[in-house]
Amino acid sequence: MKKEGNNTYFFLFILICIFILKNSFVNSQPFLKEWISISGVGNGDAENPQNWDPNGVPTIESNVVVDGITYDNLTINDPISMYALTNNFGYIKVKGPLTCKDIIFNYYGEFVIYNNITALIYNNTYITEIRGPTYFNATVENFGAFSLYYGVIFYKDVINRYDFYNNVIAPLAFYSSFFTSDPGSLTFLIQLDDFYIYGNFWVINQAKLEFYSIKKLEIHGFTVFNGDSIIDIQHSTLVSYNYVELSEGANFTLTDSVMYFLLNDTHGLLMYNSLGSSNEFNVIDSQLILSNYFFNIKYNSVINLSKKSLLTAFNSYIRLAENSKLLVFNSSIVSNDTKLTMSGSSLLQIDESYYVVGISDLSVQTFCILLDKSKIEIINNSTFAIEGPIDLRDNSSILVNNSNLIIQDADFYTKHFSYVSIENSIFQMRGNLFMTNSSILDIKNSTLYVFGYFGAFTNTSFHSDNSSINIGNYVIMSTNAPITFNNTVLNIFSDGSFFCEAPNLFIENSLVAIRNYYYSFGSFSSINSTFIVYRTMEIKGNFFGENLEITVVTGNLTIKENSTFVCNFCNILIEMGQFITLENTSITLKGTTMKNGGKVISGGQIHLSPGSTIKNDNEFILSSDILSDNNNNNNNDDNDDKNDELQSLQNQGSFKFINDSKVQVEMNSSGKLIIGKNQVEIEKFKQEIGGLFSMEKGGSMFSKSIIQFQGGSIIGNGSFIGNVSNSAATIGDSNTSIINKFKISGNYKHDSNATIIFNVENENDFSFIEILNEFYINGGLVEIKINIEFLQTILKQYSNNNFTSKIDLISFNTLIDGSSSSDSSTTPTPTTNQNNKNTLGLDKIIFKSYDKSSNTEKVLSNDCISTSSSSSKFSLLLRSCTPSDGGDGDGDNNESKPITSKAWVAGPIIGAVAIAAVAVTLYVKKERISIFLKLKKISVGTKLKSITSKK
Repeated sequence: MKKEGNNTYFFLFILICIFILKNSFVNSQPFLKEWISISGVGNGDAENPQNWDPNGVPTIESNVVVDGITYDNLTINDPISMYALTNNFGYIKVKGPLTCKDIIFNYYGEFVIYNNITALIYNNTYITEIRGPTYFNATVENFGAFSLYYGVIFYKDVINRYDFYNNVIAPLAFYSSFFTSDPGSLTFLIQLDDFYIYGNFWVINQAKLEFYSIKKLEIHGFTVFNGDSIIDIQHSTLVSYNYVELSEGANFTLTDSVMYFLLNDTHGLLMYNSLGSSNEFNVIDSQLILSNYFFNIKYNSVINLSKKSLLTAFNSYIRLAENSKLLVFNSSIVSNDTKLTMSGSSLLQIDESYYVVGISDLSVQTFCILLDKSKIEIINNSTFAIEGPIDLRDNSSILVNNSNLIIQDADFYTKHFSYVSIENSIFQMRGNLFMTNSSILDIKNSTLYVFGYFGAFTNTSFHSDNSSINIGNYVIMSTNAPITFNNTVLNIFSDGSFFCEAPNLFIENSLVAIRNYYYSFGSFSSINSTFIVYRTMEIKGNFFGENLEITVVTGNLTIKENSTFVCNFCNILIEMGQFITLENTSITLKGTTMKNGGKVISGGQIHLSPGSTIKNDNEFILSSDILSDNNNNNNNDDNDDKNDELQSLQNQGSFKFINDSKVQVEMNSSGKLIIGKNQVEIEKFKQEIGGLFSMEKGGSMFSKSIIQFQGGSIIGNGSFIGNVSNSAATIGDSNTSIINKFKISGNYKHDSNATIIFNVENENDFSFIEILNEFYINGGLVEIKINIEFLQTILKQYSNNNFTSKIDLISFNTLIDGSSSSDSSTTPTPTTNQNNKNTLGLDKIIFKSYDKSSNTEKVLSNDCISTSSSSSKFSLLLRSCTPSDGGDGDGDNNESKPITSKAWVAGPIIGAVAIAAVAVTLYVKKERISIFLKLKKISVGTKLKSITSKK
C-alpha cells in the first residue's frame, strides 16, 4: 500500500512540474540580447557568442538590438532565428537564413540580405518596420504587416522570389524608396489587403512584380518600371499619386483591377524606350482612371485596352508621340476636360470600342491634336466622340471603319496633308469641320451628318463614294482640289446650305436633294445623276451634265450671269418651281427634254442640239435667243424640210418674248404666246388648236418660213414680217375691248376655217389688217362688231340716207380668190385690175353690235344694202336710213344676247358685177342706219356667199 501511495505522489509531482514548466514557458517574454561586437574582437559575426550581451547566439526568444554607432556591423552567416530585430544606425548583412518575427530598423539602419538566403519574417501581431536602407539579394517571405521607412533595394544574381503575404488585416508599407536592381528574373509576389508605398518605387532589370487581390495599393512616390521588367496586377485596386515611368521594355498588365492616376501637377505617366526597344501597358477587363494627370506615351510604347476595359480621364492630358500606340479593343474611353495630342506616327486605334471626349467644365479647354503622321483608327463597331477641338496636321490621319465618329459641339481641323477616311461608318459632325492645306476627307459606304459648319479650303479634297451626306448647316467648298461624289445621296436639309467654289466638282451616279440652298461657283460636272430642287440651286461658272434627271419641284434653279450650262441626254422637269438663266449665260441642250410646268425665265442664250425639245406647259419668259446648235436653219418657205424635226420648242402654256429674240428651231404653240414691244425671229412657227397669239404694239415677228396658224386666236397690235397662213385660227377676239391691228409684210392666206373679228369702237379706233403683198381668200368668216354708242352717234348726226362713214378694215396690194381652185396647195393666180375672172372666196360675214355697259351684243339685220368700191381695201360703210319694219332698229326684233352668244349669219348673195358692196341696216330709235361692207375688185365672180340685202 505504501508503494502504491508513493507512486501516486510521484505522478502528482510530475503533473505539478509539467504545469509549472508549461506556465513558465507560456508566460515567458523575449529576453534582450544586445549586439556588442567591437572591431578586432568578435569580427562582426552573429555566430560568435562573445559578440552578444548576454553572451550567446540569439534564439527565437531573443529580442536583438543593434547599435550601429557604438559597435561593428552585424553579419549573419549561418542560420539564425530571433524573435525581434531592432537596428539603430546599424549595418546588418544577412548571408545565412534568417527567421524573425519582428524587424524594426531605426535611424537609417541598413539591412542587407545576400546570396540567395531565405529570409522568413513572421509577424502576425506587430508591424515589421525598416526605417533604414534595405537591400535584398535573396528570397524573402513576409507573413504579416511590413513597413519600410527609408527604402529597399532588391538585387538579383540568381533566381529568387520575394513573397509578401498578409494573414491579418495589416498593411505592407514602404515609406521611402523601393528598388529592384541587377538583371535577372526577379519575382515579387504581393498578396495583401493593403500596400502603401510612400517613397520612390523602382522595378527594373527584368524583375517581375505580381500583385494579387490587394484591396488597396497606394503609390505616393516616384514609380519606375524599367529594363524589361514585368508588372502583373490582378484583382486589385491601385492608386498612384505621383509620377510613373514605364521605360526600356517594361511590361505592365492590369487584369480585373482598378487603377487610379491622381496627380495635381504637370507630371504623370511617362512611357518611352531607347531605339529598338518597346514597352506595353496592358489593361484587361479593368478600369484606368486619370484625374489631373499627364499620360505621356512615346518612343515605341503601347497602351492596350481590351476585354471591356474602361479608361476614364478627367482634366488630364494624353500625349502619343514617336511611334507610340493607344489600342482600344472592346473597351471604352471616357474623357472629360482632357487633352489628346498625337505626333510622330503615333496610333490611336478604337476597335469594337467607345471613345468619348467631352467637356464638363467649359472653363477647361479640351482638344485633340495629331502631328507628324500620327493616326487614329476607329474600327469594328466602335465610337469616337469628342466635345473639344480636334486638330490633324502634318500627314496625320483618322481612319474610321464600321464605327461611329462624333464631333460634338467642337471644331475639327485638318491641315497639312492630313487624311480622314470614313468607311462603312457614321460620321456625325455636330460641331465644325475646317479642312485646309491639302488635307483630304474620304467617305465610302458611310453616312455623314453635317449639323455644324463644314469648310474645305486651300487645295483640300472631299470624296464620297456610295455614301449619304446629310447637310443641316453651312458647307463651303472653297478649294482648288477636286470634290467628287460617286453613288452618293446628297441631302441638303431645310436648314442646310451647300456652297461650292471649287473649280472641280464632279457628281456621278448620285442623288442630290436640295431643300434649302445649293450654290456652285466654278467648274461643275455630273453624269448619270438626279437633282431634285425644293428651294434654291444656283450655278455660276461652267456646268456640264450628261444623262441627268433634274427636277425643280419648288424653288429655283438659277444659272448665274457669265456662266455655261451644258446638258446632254438629260430630262429637265420644272414642276412648280422656276428655271432662271441670267444675262450672258449659255444653255446648251443636246438630246435633252426640258418640260416646264412651273416658270422659266431665260436671259441667256439657249442652244438646242439635235434631239432636244423644250416643252412649256405653264410660263416661259424669254429675253434671249433659242439657237440651233447645228445651224441647220430653214431659209425658204413651208415646203422646205431642211429643219431638224428633233429640235423643237413646244408651248402649251404661256410663252412670252420680252426682248429681241431669235428662235432657230421649229416652234409649235397650242398655248399662249406673247410678243412684247420687241422683234422676234422664229425659224418655223405653227400655232395649233387652243393657242393664243398676242403681240403688243410695236412688236414684230419675222420668219423665213410661212407663219402658220392652224387654230386658236391671234390678238394684238404688231407686225408679221413674212408670209402668214391662217387655216383655222381667229384673228381678233370676242373681247370687244381689244382693238387688233396687224401689219403683214408679206402674203396672207385666209382659208375656209379661218375667221377675222373686227371690233369697231368709233371712226378712229377700230381693228385693221394691212397686207403689203397678196391677200389670198379661200372662204372663211369675217365678223364685225360695232359699239352701240357709236351707232347712236351716227344716227343723231346724220338724218338722210346718204353714206356718212367709211372705215377701212383690210388693205392689201393684190387680192386672190382661191375658192375656185381645187388644189389649195397650188399658188393661185393674182387678181389684177384687168378683166380676170377669178372668184372672191369669203364664205360668211356677220355683223353685231356690242354694249360695254351691259357686256352684251346683238346680231344685226341686213337692211339697206348698198355698194361701194375701192381699189385695194376691204371697207365698212355706214349710212342712216328709215327702218322698214318699224322695229327697234336692228331689223329682226331680237333681244340682246351676251357677247359669248352664237353669231347670226346672213344669207347668200348671188351676182356677177364689177363692184360688190355689202350693206347692213341698223334700226335705232325708229330710224335706221345702213352698214356697208365693200370689197374692191374689177371682176368679183359669181357670189359672195353669206350676204343678202333688202331692196
